[in-house]
Amino acid sequence: MASGGLTGAALILGSIFHVPIAIVLWVITLVLLVICCSFLGVRSIIKSVIGSLSIPFFVYLTSELPPLTNDPLLASIYGGLGVGIGLGLVFRVGGNTGGFTLIAQILHKLKSVKHSKSILIMDATVMIAGGLIFSPEKALYALIGAFLTRKAMDIIYGKSKEFKVAYIISSKEFEERISESVPHELDRGLTKLSGAGGYTNNERIIMMTVLDSLKIKDLRSMVQKIDPGAFIIFCEANEVFGEGFVQPFQPASSKKTISSSTI
Repeated sequence: MASGGLTGAALILGSIFHVPIAIVLWVITLVLLVICCSFLGVRSIIKSVIGSLSIPFFVYLTSELPPLTNDPLLASIYGGLGVGIGLGLVFRVGGNTGGFTLIAQILHKLKSVKHSKSILIMDATVMIAGGLIFSPEKALYALIGAFLTRKAMDIIYGKSKEFKVAYIISSKEFEERISESVPHELDRGLTKLSGAGGYTNNERIIMMTVLDSLKIKDLRSMVQKIDPGAFIIFCEANEVFGEGFVQPFQPASSKKTISSSTI
């Protein structure tokens, strides 16, 4: 069952060309890492290397093991929960498994395509291809597995649907780099506010962004790499409306146009 991701794509390609899935995964992963090094630089994919190369290795080790069940419904449940728990643990400590995430980063840099949109399209393509090559029934089982993977990730990571407001105060020499990195690396908007030091009265720029809890560690790590002395404040955001977040409900009969801007 190809439930999305690079592993699902390798499963489909392996069945078409009659090549072991682990070999297909290794080849695609190595090609992706080389391409990403060219477009994104070595430093930006360091976290992805271990996860990207470990998955094909363990697929190879477990390929000859007997399945836990021959029931496709139970298999989708076991697989979905197992993958979700594993990914939740990886993301909880700031890790990365590469795969479609690397492709999404390249598309974002070249064409400014949102990470979430490109990953959704790639996962959907894999599931549809799996349904055409294997069977529509297996595609539905794969959809169940993908749904359980997302739910398990949310539970393991915790509070994944909550949003945070981040205020970043940095030195003037680092402000431009930080303001450019937030939209490009985290796919989030950023607003600059004028401020002044309470003791020195020196003018400072306060950078504000809204992001979900899953990206808090990424933001903190990114800012600290650019400016180790930066001051970062995180606050709870009960509700967020606008592009990229929840869209406010507009009655069809309403004559007024409600507009919302990205923060």
